[in-house]
Amino acid sequence: MYTVGRTAELTGVPSGTLRKWEQRYGVVAPQRSRGNYRLYDDEAVRRLSVMRSLVEAGWTAQEAARHVAEDVAAAEAEVGRPEEPAYEARFEGLVGCAQDFDVPRLEQLLAEGFADIDVVSVVDDWLLPSMVHLGKAWQRGLISVAGEHFVTGAVHRRLAITFQSLQPAPSGGPRVVVGLARGSRHEIGVLAFALVLRSRGVAVTYLGGDLPLEAWVGAVRLIEPRAVVLAAPTIEDLPAVREVSDALAPLTEVLLGGAHQNRVEGPVHLGHHAGAAAAALATRLGAVS
Repeated sequence: MYTVGRTAELTGVPSGTLRKWEQRYGVVAPQRSRGNYRLYDDEAVRRLSVMRSLVEAGWTAQEAARHVAEDVAAAEAEVGRPEEPAYEARFEGLVGCAQDFDVPRLEQLLAEGFADIDVVSVVDDWLLPSMVHLGKAWQRGLISVAGEHFVTGAVHRRLAITFQSLQPAPSGGPRVVVGLARGSRHEIGVLAFALVLRSRGVAVTYLGGDLPLEAWVGAVRLIEPRAVVLAAPTIEDLPAVREVSDALAPLTEVLLGGAHQNRVEGPVHLGHHAGAAAAALATRLGAVS
């Protein structure tokens, strides 16, 4: 549970505006502490974050509040994402596999895609654009939830196998911790980033998704990495990402990727080409590829 002040920090909505949205539009219904102070839970923070994003995108506060109240997930989907390059026919392959649950074809596509020796090209020119295309196909109702999970699970396994197959970085070199904040489970982007880092000679400690704040702080204090890499792939990830970023900033450099990275102040923003950003970070850290 969060106080008004902390909720304002996490959502980027000033406390006065927050109260107005609550009283005028009923977008959230906070609980009360024993001292009668307002307290907001994670769902309230998510709803306020989505409403703020819609208002910034040009919606009136009344329209945004009504949309959030009706269906917060649908409202989140209305928020614009960074522009993606024009899709080519080759990005349709994973969508077709998701539609038909075609195991042999999916294995063939992954084998061909990961055959390129340039890992940056694999990540930026094929894999991540294909996953974005897959997500848009799901949003349009072209594939089922099961089909999307079928393909995403296979991609995750292939990334993990490829990551583990690489030679460990030399001892004594730069070390980077990569993972996601509490509640965030969209691992493909950060795992692809970690893969490129390791291919460039960086010692990567990959922590996976949905890691609580206390676990992040404990791991970073123990490992003492040169940098930490997080991602904000969805709007609902923003409150937890802000918490982790604020907590880790005094301990090490914090870098942030994901579709909504620009909504978090403090960390270094990596941009929207994970492979190139990872390669640039490895060069800056002086890693030996």
